[in-house]
Amino acid sequence: MRVKRIGWAGTRTNAYPTMVAFLQAVLGLTTSQEGSDFAAFQLPEGGTFEVFGLGDQDHAHFSTGPVVGFVVDDLPAAVRELEAAGVELLGGEVDEGGGGGGTFARRTATSTS
Repeated sequence: MRVKRIGWAGTRTNAYPTMVAFLQAVLGLTTSQEGSDFAAFQLPEGGTFEVFGLGDQDHAHFSTGPVVGFVVDDLPAAVRELEAAGVELLGGEVDEGGGGGGTFARRTATSTS
C-alpha cells in the first residue's frame, strides 16, 4: 500500500473540556462540530482531528493513545494487505467513491519467542 498523508486523527480523553480549550486557544484550531463529549476540528491541509470525552462510548476502543487514519491510494487493497499482515480490524471498511473513508485497525505486539 502507499500512504499519501494523514487524513484523520482522534483521541479519547478524561480531560475533554481542557483538551478542546487547548486545541482552540493554543493551537488556534476552529471547531467544525461540537457536542457534549465530541469535537471535530478541520485542519488547514484538509484533514480532521477529533476529540472524544469518556462519555462517548462509540470510541471506547481508543484506549492506548491517539488513533490515526492514513489516506491510501486503494482502500480495499490496503485492507487486504493489513489483514494478511495479521492486523486486527476494528471497524468496517468505508470507501466513499475514492473521496474518503477508512477502517479502524490495531496491531498488537506479539512475542516471537
